[in-house]
Amino acid sequence: MRAALLKAQIERTFPAAFTVYQRSENRGSIPTGIAGIDDAVRGVPLHALTEICGSLASSGKTSVLHSLLAQATRDRFCALVDATDGFDPVSGQAAGIVLPRLLWVRCGKNRGPQRSRFWRDGMENGVKLPPLEQAFKVTDILLQSGGFGLIAVDLSGIPERIVRRVPLTSWFRFSRVIERQPAALVFIEQEPHATSCAGLVLRVTSNLPALSGNLFTQRDLNVEVVRDREKKPVSPEKRGFSFHTQWA
Repeated sequence: MRAALLKAQIERTFPAAFTVYQRSENRGSIPTGIAGIDDAVRGVPLHALTEICGSLASSGKTSVLHSLLAQATRDRFCALVDATDGFDPVSGQAAGIVLPRLLWVRCGKNRGPQRSRFWRDGMENGVKLPPLEQAFKVTDILLQSGGFGLIAVDLSGIPERIVRRVPLTSWFRFSRVIERQPAALVFIEQEPHATSCAGLVLRVTSNLPALSGNLFTQRDLNVEVVRDREKKPVSPEKRGFSFHTQWA
């Protein structure tokens, strides 16, 4: 009886205190442009944090990122936070990315005089920030600014021992912010780190690509759905498919 009375008093003071929040099952998505992935998970979900993981080299996650950006920049303004300055705009354009609709934020090592001026060239109070911290601060700024349909954060070049140090509270904050926006937040990593904060986790592996002359014409990718849209771990499900590249 006392518990019921206490609950009634709390509800009078805080009407929404015991309201159960239910996520919509289908809040929209952005296709990756790769049939095997889109058939399995219906693309990258909006209002959610997604992780696309793979080994450091030749896993296929860069191909997935390029294809996703190509699809998203058709009708959206997008941002790529490049933690280790590894994005090649020539290959990206060849893959179909609409570069005028892509904000490329270069962190870490800068190549040449056209380095990013975003976040004062990675400086804060006169101190140069590590690439991972630069990437997270810029991502936070972009989320707060709004206006982007997709924000992709490429951490794949950051050593795992460093990314593992990111506190869970950082992933939780990103997850809560993106839930309120009609956009997708995608992290490219070697291993998943957001745990329950992620709405979708994919692990990508790749076989060696086929060669035609001097061009890569096809590579076999496998995708494993580690976590689904309902934020519940699923039985590892591997789907194999071929991905035809469009660049050298």
